[in-house]
Amino acid sequence: MHTNNTSIADTGIPLFGQKEAISRVDKAVRRANSGLMSRQGKPLMSFLFLGPSGVGKTESAKALAEVLYGDRNRVARFNANECAGEGGQFKAFGPPRGYAGSDKGGLLTQQVKAFEGRCVILVDEIEKGTQEIFDGLMAALDEGYMEDASFGERIPVTGATIVMTSNILAGTDMAGWPDEKVRMAIAGAPVQNPKTGLSSNPFRLEFLGRIQEVIQFASLEDTDIALIIAHKYRNETAVKIAVNYHLLIIDLSPKALGALCAQAGGAKFGVRQVDNVITTAIIDRLIDYPNLPTDTRCSYIWDFDEDTGFTIENLHQRGCRFLAEQRDESLNVTEEKMTVLREHLTKVALDDVRARADKPATAEGNNVLMHRMIVN
Repeated sequence: MHTNNTSIADTGIPLFGQKEAISRVDKAVRRANSGLMSRQGKPLMSFLFLGPSGVGKTESAKALAEVLYGDRNRVARFNANECAGEGGQFKAFGPPRGYAGSDKGGLLTQQVKAFEGRCVILVDEIEKGTQEIFDGLMAALDEGYMEDASFGERIPVTGATIVMTSNILAGTDMAGWPDEKVRMAIAGAPVQNPKTGLSSNPFRLEFLGRIQEVIQFASLEDTDIALIIAHKYRNETAVKIAVNYHLLIIDLSPKALGALCAQAGGAKFGVRQVDNVITTAIIDRLIDYPNLPTDTRCSYIWDFDEDTGFTIENLHQRGCRFLAEQRDESLNVTEEKMTVLREHLTKVALDDVRARADKPATAEGNNVLMHRMIVN
């Protein structure tokens, strides 16, 4: 169960604005790894992640998979909202024999079986699930197995970690509340059925009592959204531009970053709009950019002006002073940061090109690839 990562904050995709939630998840992992817990016949760990949409609950589950099982894709995922509609109550654990789809088994149980029970079992929007979902998870939490009704087989989950997410009580600040008060509030929180309009309390106390950790994820701040945009641009979009356009547009100026954050709606929508905004504001702008720079040996940066919109600025020609003034820092500090970013982008882009060409890393190979990137 051990990997090189000791925290879900150190995995491939960083988590922003959730210091308290990350700390609690990490502590649970250390506890499970200590060998001091008696979990015989039960899953390794179980969590209920609470909070509004787009704050990192699902990403935290994937980070857990990376820490525990060495692969962030080792997640058996099911959205409880899929239970809506005729026969929906059978989707997770499979319809009984004789029902349509019984030859395929449950959407959740068959994923867990494929991972041989060593995975994160992620059930999103658990509050929208049918009673069958809660009963099936109760057995998993209590007895350490899931039963696929289609094939009549019990699938062990003693090597799995169960994570459920919910938006319930998302508008309630429960910071500082004792655990018992949080669980009682969840048990008393009504959820409206979108089909019937009737309200019910889906979380029974006996179900909540079997969950190890109930963790609240905080709403993100505008600064968190800005950090997420900057990270995604530097590590994803800029790399794609370097590989496909042979341009090192290494960063976003504060004005450009602020404009993207505003277009994403700040923290109102969580991270849901970040990818869309980068696509429409940066990628589409690049595709239609008039007089795209041709000197591929230079470093560039995105800037923003109310009249002209997003513009590509040549740092070699214009210098870094305008950027240092926007950042309110010394010119030397800005120049050093830009050098580091250029080196980082070049390395990541070269790794990407090398992976596509399926060629090993050599000094000669690096020179050839660099030539292709900045000259072709």
